Amino acid sequence: MATDVDVQYFSHLNGLTLGNNWGDLIRLLDKTLVTGIDFTQITAASIDAQGDVHITLYAAHNAMLFQVVELTGFAPASFNQKYRIKGVPSATELILKPQTAIVETNITTVGAGKLASLGYEIIFRDQNDVKRVYRAKNPRSEHPFIRVDESLTSPDGTTGVYTSTYAKYAMVGLLEQMEHIDDFENPNVLQLPFDPGDPAKNWKITGTGTSVVRGWSKLFWACSYNNGDSPSNASSPSAGNRAFTLCGDLDAFYLITTQTAAQNKKKVYGVGLFESTTPSEVVPNWFLMTTVSDAFNFGWNIPGYFPLMYNANVSQFFCPRYTPAEFLSAHVVANPIIPNFGTGTGRYDGLSASFLQIPFSDNQGKLRGTLKHLGYNCNSHDSQSNARPVLAHTSMYVRETVNMVNGGTGDGSVYLYLGELE
Repeated sequence: MATDVDVQYFSHLNGLTLGNNWGDLIRLLDKTLVTGIDFTQITAASIDAQGDVHITLYAAHNAMLFQVVELTGFAPASFNQKYRIKGVPSATELILKPQTAIVETNITTVGAGKLASLGYEIIFRDQNDVKRVYRAKNPRSEHPFIRVDESLTSPDGTTGVYTSTYAKYAMVGLLEQMEHIDDFENPNVLQLPFDPGDPAKNWKITGTGTSVVRGWSKLFWACSYNNGDSPSNASSPSAGNRAFTLCGDLDAFYLITTQTAAQNKKKVYGVGLFESTTPSEVVPNWFLMTTVSDAFNFGWNIPGYFPLMYNANVSQFFCPRYTPAEFLSAHVVANPIIPNFGTGTGRYDGLSASFLQIPFSDNQGKLRGTLKHLGYNCNSHDSQSNARPVLAHTSMYVRETVNMVNGGTGDGSVYLYLGELE
């Protein structure tokens, strides 16, 4: 079998920044989803007897075990492919396991390398560079358009104004079809979240000051409060960069991040496709993990505020409604089917990695499917507060800290499955 190279992950440990600035989230998504991170010059390269490629870089790579590397411009051409990082001997050296075995034993031309992106492209961007629409490259019909909007004002600049010193969040949602960056008012196009009576609800900005309503589905990355506190959007966010892990592939990705500079206070955001019990032509197999509320300030104990954690209410997320006779229906709440709300608190401990897939139902009583990549951690959480690569036999994982598990007893962790290292 070939080594899996489809699921990639990134971390602030790679030198990426998610700070207390407007635009930070979109810049991060551009790099991780679309472009990847270029290495400095490769000064030496060779292949060993096991078929692993060794490269030496001019400067520190900041790369991590099991990340995906893409090499280009090499000769022979068989070296131009994707690899898993198998070893990190030093800050300037990497050992790479190729996806496809390489027959040649000599490198005649040394090319360039980078940490590969997740494989998306920017379909639309606005003139002010505060909006994006992303979609998977070479998409299948079920792949949604992913719209991310950091706008602070309504189009006229006056009827809706969000103060720039308030909490920082992007308005995020999925659409089945788009013709331009602001194409979200068509009542015949399904969205997530979706209000059939007001298709533009997720993207409106109305009012000013603490009476402003800015969007509906919110991805916070800079706030003045920790995840377990009731938010106050009018308070200025705390300074400093946020700890995070972003992981996924063309089908789905997750951003596990803090909202303050406290590195262990992470929560899960996610977007994309899930493994569905129903064909996507019947109902789209989309999911969305964001905070969905049209209130300026809201109590933290609302559906979707803490996906997979704390209690049955806040652990929920969102997906389209199963209504074959009425495709354009309001979204529903999804309920994860997990042993408890203490992922990473040792429910079934003892193995090097106890990864449990997460099926879910909806609040209409229907079993909907299983989340991709993200899993419940049956092991006990360790003290490490940042992304930790884990190898269990040939299975590759990243273990990441999350906050407010199991009724608020403290830190836990989730697993992200990367594939097999063959």
